[in-house]
Formats: sequence, structure tokens, C-alpha cells
Amino acid sequence: MELAGINLGKKGYIALFMIAILTGLILVIVMALTNIVISKIKISKNIVYSAQSYYSAESAVEDGLLRVLSGYGYSASSSFALDGANITLNITQAGEVTTIESYSDYLSNQRNVRTMLTITQDDIAFHYGVQVGRGGLTMGNNSEIEGNIYSDGPITGGGSGSKIDGDAFVATGMSNTHTWSVYNTDGIFGKTSPVIDVAQSFKPAVSANLSQISLYIKKDGNPTDKTLRILTDDGTGGAMSGSPTKTELASDTFDTSKIGSSYGWVDFSFSSPAFLTAGTWYWIVIDTSESSSKYFTIAKDSNKGNGNGVSKYSADWNAGSPVWTEDTGDFDFKIWMGGQSTYLEGVVVSNDAHAHEIRTSYICGDAYYQSIDANSLDFVDNPTSAKCDLPLTVGTANSGADDPPVEALPISDSNIADWKADAQAGGILDSSLCTANTDISINAGVLDCTGAPGGAFQPSGGIEIVLNGTVWVKGNIIISNGINVRLSSGYGSKSGIIIADNPGNETTSGKITVENNVNICGSGGFDLTPPPLCNPPLSSYILMLSTHSSDITNAITISNNADGAIFYAHNGIADVSNNADLKEVTAYELHLEENAKVTYESGLASASFTSGPGGGWIISGWNEFE
Repeated sequence: MELAGINLGKKGYIALFMIAILTGLILVIVMALTNIVISKIKISKNIVYSAQSYYSAESAVEDGLLRVLSGYGYSASSSFALDGANITLNITQAGEVTTIESYSDYLSNQRNVRTMLTITQDDIAFHYGVQVGRGGLTMGNNSEIEGNIYSDGPITGGGSGSKIDGDAFVATGMSNTHTWSVYNTDGIFGKTSPVIDVAQSFKPAVSANLSQISLYIKKDGNPTDKTLRILTDDGTGGAMSGSPTKTELASDTFDTSKIGSSYGWVDFSFSSPAFLTAGTWYWIVIDTSESSSKYFTIAKDSNKGNGNGVSKYSADWNAGSPVWTEDTGDFDFKIWMGGQSTYLEGVVVSNDAHAHEIRTSYICGDAYYQSIDANSLDFVDNPTSAKCDLPLTVGTANSGADDPPVEALPISDSNIADWKADAQAGGILDSSLCTANTDISINAGVLDCTGAPGGAFQPSGGIEIVLNGTVWVKGNIIISNGINVRLSSGYGSKSGIIIADNPGNETTSGKITVENNVNICGSGGFDLTPPPLCNPPLSSYILMLSTHSSDITNAITISNNADGAIFYAHNGIADVSNNADLKEVTAYELHLEENAKVTYESGLASASFTSGPGGGWIISGWNEFE
């Protein structure tokens, strides 16, 4: 056969056929390789695009996070473009949890990121309309407490016009008989066996009831309440004590809500105090459980032989044969012994009265006492409608009743240290806020007003102040002349905190004054229709806390109604002037002037204080989701 003049033999056909086959194979290989390369390029691009979509989603979440933490405005749902990606950002709040979700689409590559924030909080229970420390309560004529009062010091009224419309408790007097506060090492317990239950031996200087123990302590994580016990000594150790027995003399809830993540003194009192004998060894035992993430640290003195006994630890104090091992150092601790005489004098008590001595008072319910004057006793047996509400009931006189035990105040040094740390985490605030003359919104932070006039945070009258987080004012706080103060709505049903504290100058600074037509409300804001009141939620308050510690000048002075405020004079005097009407006041010492009134609100028994929208959040989750 001839092809275009070429004579092809049999071998020529085979060669052409092979060339065609090879060409086809090469084309197939080239096309396959091309497809692979194109696919790889697509995959590479998609990886880049997907990564860009993911990082865009993360950037949006971080922006939402910044807005929530800083108290900036934000929408529940928003859509926008970010570097070519189409973003949808949703921010939702349920209780104490805020969820931030970002949906990103970059060139059809979809990635979604979610983070969850949980507000840190302390549940502080105000069980009484008024609670007072060892400084006691003085009531002016026609002053009134609507609710119960618990006082660790005497209650003195201004005569028949001073009224407690509830129960009155005056605890036994107490004195500090031992303090050891040298701190040079830490004692961790409740974290790793066998250092679970810890103990410290001590000898009381006087024979009396053990009223209160104070420990310099902090916590890690959020451990549940444990038990504080007073146990006897087994007598095997001679001059420095032996080991704890399992004989319990008294116990108290080891209330972890009073223990913060920062060191501070925490007081523990006993509802059934134990009588201790001077010169006899006893043991403070903290009964805990093992947890690697929820444990305690107590401040200790690494030196021994200071007359403080010894500290020991055990895996289980209540085991069949507990093993106690001597530890290094002694606890930092204080011992408070009771038995000092206290009294209730010159008041009307609508319900029951409990005090060591009752003087010239009108008890409309039952009376519990060691000593009572004849006129007060006669009134218990013959109450009159001039003093008591109808229907009249004859009370019971309970002579020889035990004195009420000491009741530790609801906020500890450790709580305050934590709240100050929350404020510090927010940074240093602009000092011009100290003298603001227009409406202001204050984020969490430290506001140093020591250089301002009067060394005080004293804004001009008539403005509105919104708190977005815990605020620590270094110096004094003066709120007056028609100022309105409220929490950010983001607090919901929770309460916020403002602290007046000037470290190193507690006897001269750190005071709070509230006067002249001021409104202080929680997250619900104001209803300024006369008379001005706070809107719901009623369970949200502003805690105004002073660390001023003088026994001469007032830590807190109030001459104005404050519907949404809780006042707390941690170490000093709170003075409530005539015609002021409050919800709650707690102080080391309290003066209710003529016509002053405290009206207790039941929600205060479960008040939760948070660092709020401006700080004190925990990131409890950060992940990608479908």
C-alpha cells in the first residue's frame, strides 16, 4: 500500500500505530496532571480562602468580645463585610453567660466561631435590715428599722421613739486574745493528697466561749463550702501540743463566698460556741476535699516556737485511725473570745429581743436575757398598744438565756481585695472624671481622685453617672445635688460595686457622702416621677463600700433616700441623717439619727455582686462550630 507516494510496509503501520498510542497516552497523562494541578491549586486556594474566612470570623468575635468587655455599644445581631468576607455577628445573653457567634463567608468558604463569657460573681447575703459590728448601734428619736437587726455591739436608743420593727439580737461581747500575722510562706491544701485536711493548734489566754476565728487565706477556682471545726488535743505532744482528736467542740460552715482569690482576713463565727479553758491546747481543723483545680492557700509563718502551736495535715481527719503529719510553719490566725457584757437599751422592739442585758426597753414579743430591769420586764408581761402593734400578745420572759453568738459581717477583707483587683484589671481611669460636669459612663477601673479638690470623686450636680464595671476610687466619694447614679443595663438582676479606698490613708480618706436629692439605682434605672424611685429589676443594687477606719469621723454619711443602694462601712462608722430612707446598711458602727429609717428588702438575702459588663469576665469556651 502506498500513502501519499510513500510505500508503507507492515512495519510502518505498526510504527504509526505506536506513535498514535503514545501520543494519546501523553495527552491523557498531561490532562491528568493538569487536572491534578488545577485541583491542587483549587484546594490551595480554598485552604487560603477558608483560613481567611476563619480569621475573619475570629476577628469579628474578638471585636464583639471587646465591645462586651469594654461596655461599648453593640447590637444583638449585625452583618458587615470584613476584608471581602461577609460576616454575621450575634451576641446573646442568658443569665450570667454571654455568647458571641460569628458566621463568615469568604468566596463560598464558610467558617463559624463561638466564644462564651461568664461573669464572675460573689453571692453576698444580707440577712438583716441592719447588721452592725462591735461598734454597735445608736438610734435617735423616731428612727426606725423595718426588719431584723443583728449587732455584735450594744444597741442604744433615743427613748420610746426608737423602734425596731422586727427581732433584735445583741451578740455577746468579744475581744481578740491572740493574733499571729507573720506571712512568709504559703500553705496549699485541698489540692493533692495527703494535704487535704489541715489543722493548727492554739491555747486560749482566757477561759470563755470561742466566738470567732479569723484566717488570712485565699482560694483557687471555685470550691464549694467546707467545714471549720474546733477539736480537742490528744495530749501526746507536750508543750507544743500533740494531734487533733475526733472530739468536736464546735463547727461552722467554711463559707467560700467570703474567701477570694486574693489574700485577706476572713472571719468565721460559731452558732454554738464552745467553752475553752485557758492554757489548754485545742485545734482549728479545716475539713476539705481533694481537687486539683479547686483548693485553698493559707498564709503561714515558716518559723515555729512562737507560742502558736504547730500546723499539721491529714488525708482524712475522720478516718478510722487518722494520720496527722506536722507541716512547716504556723497559720496566720486570730482568736476571739466572748463573754463581755453587751446590752439593749431605750428602744421599742416589735418582735423578740435577745441580749445579755435589757434596759428601759419595750419588748412586744419574747425577751431572752441574763439581766433585765423591772420596767422592761413588766412591759413584757403587760404590753400596750401605744408601743406595740395590735393584736397585743403577752410575751415570755426567758431569764438565763444564752447570749446570741457573734455574727461575722457578710463581706470579708478577701472579698474587697478581689473587687479591687477586678477594678485594677480595667486599668487606670481618666482623672478628669473626678470633677465631671456632664453625663458620664464609667468602665471598670481605678479612679485616682487624691489630687482632685477635697481629694474626692465629686461630679457636678444634675448629671447622670452610669457604672459599667467595678470602680475603685482612690480618695473620697461625694454624690450630691441631684446626681443620678445607675448600673449599666447589662448587669441584669446582678449588683455592682463602687469602692472608696485610699491605701495607707484609711484613717483620713476613703469616705463616702450621699446627700441632697440623689438617686442611686441598679440596672433598672430611674423613675423620676415624684417621689423618684428605682425601676425593676429590684434585685439589682449598687454596693457603696468604704474602707475608712477612724472611730471618730464617719466612713459613710447619708442624708438622702437611696432606694437602690447598699451601704457598707467595713471598718468604720456609718451615719444616717434625719429623714433618710434606705434599703440596707451594714457597718462596724452605725448611727441612725432622728427620723432616719432603714426598710429591709427580702431580695438582699441573695444578692449577687459581679464585676459587671466592664470587667471580671471568664472566657468559658472558644471554639469553631458547624
